[in-house]
Amino acid sequence: MLRRLLAAFFCFGLVFAAAAAAADSIAIVYLGTNDCPYCQHWEARAKGELLASPEARFARYYEVKGETLRQPIVERHYPEELKWLARRLGPLRGVPRFVLVVNGEVAWSVIGTNNYESVFLPALREAVARRNGRS
Repeated sequence: MLRRLLAAFFCFGLVFAAAAAAADSIAIVYLGTNDCPYCQHWEARAKGELLASPEARFARYYEVKGETLRQPIVERHYPEELKWLARRLGPLRGVPRFVLVVNGEVAWSVIGTNNYESVFLPALREAVARRNGRS
């Protein structure tokens, strides 16, 4: 009896691990500068809400900061694991920018806090729902 129970538990664990491995990987990439008033506004008001949201539990958050609005955000500003994204997006000046990466591919890239609310957040919710099998 105990052997069958352990075997069943082991099989359930394998199924659960396989399902987790098949789940979408999701990354949220925020790009901004310290001299951008819109970036400052988003960071002060919405960043905390995003990081505390249920969706954030299923996504990795990255923050990429350029020096100034007068200079583009380039590859050297990105962490090592996002250098591929820097090469894909090229030099950027439009901030705040929000990039949704699903399974290593850019799913959405939007500029501005209005697009963050109207486009990015719904896309993030949809990606998490799809990842969790609730689409």
